[in-house]
Amino acid sequence: MVTTTNPEYLLSLRAVREQNKRIYECVKSGKLQHFDIDLDKMEEVVRFVTLLVKRDFDDPSEMPSHSRWRHFDAGEQPRIKQLLASMSSSSALDKAKRLIDLFVISILLDTSPLHQWGYQEKSTGRVYRRTEGVAVAVLEIFKTGLFSSDPGDPYRVDAAALADLTVDDLANGFQISAKNTLVGLEDRVNLIQHVTETMKDYSSLFSSKDKTSSRPGNMLDYLLSHASTVRSNKSSAVQMETLWSVAILLGELWAQGSKVGDKLMGDVWHCEALKSTGNSDCYLPFHTTTQWICYSVIDILETVLSVTVDGKDQLTPLTEYPNGGLLLDTGLLVLKKRDLESGLSNYRRNSLLPGQPKIEVAPMFDINDSVVIEWRALTIYYVEIVASKVREKLRSKKHLTLPQILEGGIWNAGRELAEISRPNTQEPPIVIKVNYAWLLNIDY
Repeated sequence: MVTTTNPEYLLSLRAVREQNKRIYECVKSGKLQHFDIDLDKMEEVVRFVTLLVKRDFDDPSEMPSHSRWRHFDAGEQPRIKQLLASMSSSSALDKAKRLIDLFVISILLDTSPLHQWGYQEKSTGRVYRRTEGVAVAVLEIFKTGLFSSDPGDPYRVDAAALADLTVDDLANGFQISAKNTLVGLEDRVNLIQHVTETMKDYSSLFSSKDKTSSRPGNMLDYLLSHASTVRSNKSSAVQMETLWSVAILLGELWAQGSKVGDKLMGDVWHCEALKSTGNSDCYLPFHTTTQWICYSVIDILETVLSVTVDGKDQLTPLTEYPNGGLLLDTGLLVLKKRDLESGLSNYRRNSLLPGQPKIEVAPMFDINDSVVIEWRALTIYYVEIVASKVREKLRSKKHLTLPQILEGGIWNAGRELAEISRPNTQEPPIVIKVNYAWLLNIDY
């Protein structure tokens, strides 16, 4: 049996589902520290999500997969389709590499709540906020060639250009002003430098065949040529484990998660609730950013290259705001009174700081707070149950995948409830405060 103090295990994908299922030990024994569970609400949650899917899709099997792609198309604008059309002279492989470049840099620059920041799209004049705003902004920056060191090849992201990226470059690209602020801008640049160093350190995965550039998109050469990849005349199949081994190098940013031995583990955290059940191994891995990269790369592989990924069903629900928020806004999860009061006090203190939200008070906790760790574990566990029950309700002729139900149902439901419950900010029912000093290099 693999113990949860094994760093290799904690960095694996299978550990995410296996370890977070253990939160049910706390539910059964009544040892949850911060939340009460009202399972009478489960049917209501499932019904709400199912109704939204039926409202938005005549055929549920047409639901798109959960992927960064959807955020680029905010406002029902097919921006990625238009971008691909502008690359008509490029091969499918080259197009896929460029999209991976774009999606990865966009995901890594979208690492915290953005409060009052917004991005006004030049072509439409529309203002987009939060994760859609970041996606649209990064796409516009990408098209200017800022992320490319080759003026003749602007549509790419390479290490040489990222190494020269400045705070002013990012501030201009994100339309930062005295009235449109973005917390942690300098730290986002530092994060990009971390990615640059990672691509250099793992040149066998990210360098071009002629060794002239290092790019996220070059992972395709490694994936498609890997010994585990199944190739045929019609298509290829990449193994999930192979994709995971690359994505985790880019996605594990949280150096302040847990330290096992002398090893910093990234998005892995010690869970006090599990400790209360008598467990000595109490580490819970979430690997949210790494999974988000995997979901998005899989979408590109399947859509642009018709390459499948074997084992993608190992991916879990993500601990994103809409997913966890859905469980709270519907009352399936209820924050205990003492934690609610503590979180509200945190929010009020934080509201006194410049650029921080001051309306629609919601409980706030640091990313490493045991409230947040417990919430994230419960999100993975119960969202998977909701997805399974929604699949049964819809009874589609075609098998509905977890990514489809997340995108077409659960994520949308969480966002819509946030808009209804907190219309001014559309923030989640619990606000996580991110400390950018925690975005440090990870020791692998």
